[in-house]
Amino acid sequence: MIDNLALVIDSTSKYSDAWPLYFGGLNNFFPNNIKKYLFTDKYWDVGCDNIQPVLYKNKDSYRNQFLNCLKQVNEKYIIYNSEDYILYNNTNIDEIEFLIDTLEINPYSFVKFIKGPEHTTPTDHPNIHIIDQLDVNLFAQQAALWKTKSLIDIFENSPHNNGRMQQEPGGSLICRKLGITGLQYHSGLETKRGIHHWDSEIYPCTATAISKGKWNLSEYQEILNPLLKKYKINPNIRGTI
Repeated sequence: MIDNLALVIDSTSKYSDAWPLYFGGLNNFFPNNIKKYLFTDKYWDVGCDNIQPVLYKNKDSYRNQFLNCLKQVNEKYIIYNSEDYILYNNTNIDEIEFLIDTLEINPYSFVKFIKGPEHTTPTDHPNIHIIDQLDVNLFAQQAALWKTKSLIDIFENSPHNNGRMQQEPGGSLICRKLGITGLQYHSGLETKRGIHHWDSEIYPCTATAISKGKWNLSEYQEILNPLLKKYKINPNIRGTI
């Protein structure tokens, strides 16, 4: 099933100072043979293998930008990412393949890699949990495995003028309207970060490296400081929390 999988990188800005950290993490910790789509307004040489730029128009709403790009993805399954979800350890691709097989034979549309505040119920698998359909955080644009068509359906049923700040909060209501259900992968052994999130064992990434426009050193200092130094990025330019 890995041939039906791609990584989608949702970049909503021009060249970002987070890109060296993000694409460096992909090169080090993500399989090179899996295709990667970069949604961007202009292609830059990001120094990453097997990547395909998909261009959007800056004048379009975020909803239209993302939807038009997503419709150009050929694979049945995607891993959703944005540029501040920086990998810092190896991706467990075998377990992700298992999750693809799980989605193939079940009615669920996505699996979140990161435990958040969602209410869940257990399944027969100790690491897989069903997200409560009525939970306000059912839908979230975070590191997750998706059936591509289901994510397209959510955006197609969203208001055309939605910005990012409208798209994510409104996504849970649309999921309920369309009957889209999801899972969460969480073993219970992961480290908690901040108030609402835990680390991921299968897709170890910062969630997120940037908070309110600033480097999130309050939660990821031991990960970000060496990377900022390695890529010669002055954190004071963006600011830190």
